[in-house]
Amino acid sequence: MKQILIFLPLILLSACASKTPVIVQMPPSVSGTMLTTGDMESVRYGENLKSYSVGRYVDPNDGLVMHEAHTIYRVETTAKWNLHPNEPVNFPSGPVIGIIDPAHKDSPLTPEIAAEVIRQKAATQALLEQGQRMNQLVNQLSKTLPVTAQVAVENVRLQNEVTITQQRLDALEEEFRKTQAEDSFTTSPAPSPKGTNDW
Repeated sequence: MKQILIFLPLILLSACASKTPVIVQMPPSVSGTMLTTGDMESVRYGENLKSYSVGRYVDPNDGLVMHEAHTIYRVETTAKWNLHPNEPVNFPSGPVIGIIDPAHKDSPLTPEIAAEVIRQKAATQALLEQGQRMNQLVNQLSKTLPVTAQVAVENVRLQNEVTITQQRLDALEEEFRKTQAEDSFTTSPAPSPKGTNDW
């Protein structure tokens, strides 16, 4: 038994000493690639910061202290990983297909929708043509407006002249009647020759 006790430490020590060291070889280090700002959002969302303008206020802990107006910056949301990437996702089973984002895909056209689009295009074209005609008419009216104003001034002048002329004519007729009435009283009528008006 003494022999076993003597050999036991020798066996255990020999087992420990017989192992060769394991050499782990690491691959050479590769430098990292910086992501662009556009690609960054598809991997990780950034922080959202907000600024708040605060006016003067009394310190709630000490009524003898007043804080001057200043700006406070607060992190509203911290950075987090984007678990919903914007790229289309491929299913591993079956044929490789991508999920189509309905926001970036045209909706299916039915005959009713196509007819309505055609009607709307025709109505829009008619409105554009009417607008062009209205612009032409407005341009023509703006060109004729000074001429119309000049004609109106001329009409007022002519109306004044006609009124003055009418007043002169009325005065002349009045004078003519007065002179005829005075002549008829001052001169007697001449006798009519015999036999012309006798019946």
